[in-house]
Amino acid sequence: MSFSPLNTALAFALCAFVAVPELWGQTIETDRPDQTEAATLVPVGGVQIETGLAGYTTANGSWTGYTLPTALLRLGLHERFELRVVGQRDQVQPNLIDIPETWLVESSWDVGAKVAGWNNESSQMCLLAHYRFRPSGLSGGQVRVNLAKPLGDRFSVGTNLGMVWTWATETVDAMKAFEYTVAVGYNVTESLYAYVEGFGESGQWQGDGGLAWRPDPLSQFDVSVGWAGDYGQSYVAVGWSKLMLTGQSGM
Repeated sequence: MSFSPLNTALAFALCAFVAVPELWGQTIETDRPDQTEAATLVPVGGVQIETGLAGYTTANGSWTGYTLPTALLRLGLHERFELRVVGQRDQVQPNLIDIPETWLVESSWDVGAKVAGWNNESSQMCLLAHYRFRPSGLSGGQVRVNLAKPLGDRFSVGTNLGMVWTWATETVDAMKAFEYTVAVGYNVTESLYAYVEGFGESGQWQGDGGLAWRPDPLSQFDVSVGWAGDYGQSYVAVGWSKLMLTGQSGM
């Protein structure tokens, strides 16, 4: 019997969920549901899985699609280094006249890392880098600087600045874009978090907002809605995340 890399990652995370005891004092911090990646890393010895699904349509209505699923596996290998693997499966359909209603399926993979800069009570910063593998041939990379700052007891602001690119193929030229996000969060209660965000690439903007609820310190459920003007995608997404800890993190 064979296993895909995504199935293997999910099976590993499920085993850790069942077998690993939770450590008191830790709270999950996720990269979802917003587009702003967190400025913090998974604790040393931590295994975190972030999964979700989404339905979306492009701004001009030419494409409809579903992401079933997206899964991010984060491994805390060092207090300043986190290994990351992202798997995603998209089903898209063209909404154009005279084109058969055929669903196209594409899988994509990212492998990368976060490297910590600083993390204190006043602000946090880390660097993120991904190699992006696309079976369609449009592989490339991504780098970001992730920043976050608390604004009092309830509010916080986070931002990402970076670059994303694809390499040239025999039929497609290389492409690159400057990307940016700004998210404002509000702690409604100790377990419920709300946010609103603007994000985009190379001078274009779109927005999203959502809620994240923690039934316990190491689990999270989320829902988000994104909207587009003349650019991007409108979408609805839901997700679940879990942090498993194998031991005390190092100093």
